[in-house]
Amino acid sequence: MRQTGQQWAWLAVITTLCAVLAFLQYRWTGELSQAEQARLATGLDEQLHRMARAFDQQVFETVETLLPAESDLAASGLPAAQAAAFQRWQRRSPGPSLFARIAIATPENDSLSLALLDPPSGATSPLPWPPAWLSLREALELRCQDRRSPPRLAPESLLLEFPVFDPGTRHELAWMIFEFDPAQLWQNLLPSLVRTHLNPGDQPDFDVEVTAGRQQTLLFSTLPNHTPLAYPDARAPLLTGLRDGLRRPPPGPPRKNGPPGTRWTLTAKHRHGSLAAAVAANRWRNLAVAGGLLLLIAAAGAALVHHTSKALRLAQMEFAFVAGVTHELRTPLTVIRGAAHNLLSGVVRTPDQQARYLRLIVQHTESLTEMVEQILGFAGARGGQAKNSNQPVSLLDALNEGLEAAAGDIEAARCEVDLQAPPDVPPVLGDPVALRRAFQNLLSNAARHGGEGGAISILVEIDPTPPRPHLLVHVRDRGPGIPPADLEHLFEPFYRGERAKADHLRGTGLGLSLVAEIAHAHGGAITAQNLPTGGAGFTLRLPAALPEQYDEFANPAR
Repeated sequence: MRQTGQQWAWLAVITTLCAVLAFLQYRWTGELSQAEQARLATGLDEQLHRMARAFDQQVFETVETLLPAESDLAASGLPAAQAAAFQRWQRRSPGPSLFARIAIATPENDSLSLALLDPPSGATSPLPWPPAWLSLREALELRCQDRRSPPRLAPESLLLEFPVFDPGTRHELAWMIFEFDPAQLWQNLLPSLVRTHLNPGDQPDFDVEVTAGRQQTLLFSTLPNHTPLAYPDARAPLLTGLRDGLRRPPPGPPRKNGPPGTRWTLTAKHRHGSLAAAVAANRWRNLAVAGGLLLLIAAAGAALVHHTSKALRLAQMEFAFVAGVTHELRTPLTVIRGAAHNLLSGVVRTPDQQARYLRLIVQHTESLTEMVEQILGFAGARGGQAKNSNQPVSLLDALNEGLEAAAGDIEAARCEVDLQAPPDVPPVLGDPVALRRAFQNLLSNAARHGGEGGAISILVEIDPTPPRPHLLVHVRDRGPGIPPADLEHLFEPFYRGERAKADHLRGTGLGLSLVAEIAHAHGGAITAQNLPTGGAGFTLRLPAALPEQYDEFANPAR
């Protein structure tokens, strides 16, 4: 009891430590999650602004190259300066252009003429104003007439306009108009930037979109259904400061809507819904792993205590078994030695006395033999030899042989045996010797522990339930029954109930355990219960052999 208490005390200590570690793990992961969320938010904001700058840089380099240089304008005028700019652009080999159309709007007789730039040749050709450009044309004509504010483009417009200034007067000589190519912009450039700066792996972490204006008109999205992102984790402006980077605006009232590029906004959101959700999911995964490890430690401690207690109980039972076997061996050996000594010394002289002493020697020798066979049978069963053959065995023959082997215990208990069986009982596949041993142990157990009831009944039934019929052998006595505390331990090796110990019933505690091993080896099972009418009942369930597995004319049980 003291050892068991110490074991459970250690288990309580381990459980308490695991609970404390789980609490500390929860707090620490919470603090780490907050720091991780702040770090990820800062990193995402930096990555998004880096991506926006990369986008602006590509647009800036193309526009900057195609705008005429002020030195060329001062030296040779607008047409020659434009030709020189185009030659610089060709030398850079830019590959596919970001712009579908590049045009030059020039003041002419209180109006504006439009010339389209041909990228392959660098030549310009007159171009009627496209319908989508008419609002820009009206704004530029007003700008020519009274120097009003520069044109204000619609947020969702794909146009960019940049003035070309006279180096001397700082007045606008012309305006270059760039129209983005939607295919190059939304299908090549932006997806490439997203992969480079935000989603470098095979599994994307962020959804990205580009919106226009305060109404957040959706222009681009990485989502397949182009659903707008609600509550994004980071934002960055696109096309910021292009005009300031390329040309300083002339003196005059500033634009009300700021620089021309601020009308587009780049936003990003984590695939889990938000950075907070992603960090929380990662936190719970870590907690689950840590909790699983702590539970594993606690379970290992509980299992260790359980198996230690079980091993201790088994050791105690083995010690009791050794003591019991020693006592069981000493009694018949003493009787045999005394009878033999009397025979040898001539104390017993009459033939009747000699025959009685010889029968006594034979009786106790058979008892010793049975005890040794029981121990050897249990050792073989524990070593996987509970079933040494697999042949058709007549159940009734094996049962009758078990009755003959247990006849001594049955006669000593003065019990009557009632056997009831159907006329056609199919055989079972198994070991006839092992089955005989199982029935002998069941009947001997019934005679020893329930013999005071004066009767033992044996009932054989056939259970035809598919997929395979089973044979049920019920062995019932009319004794006092099985104490409830002993029911769950009956088939454990070396176990002997308190009643058997108190009544000084001989036995090794191996009989029913050996029956369970034999039943399991034959694909069956053994159960025990107290009967409502009094007494104990044991049911041995064995699978019947199929017709194709045996010869109906053979009688294998011998």
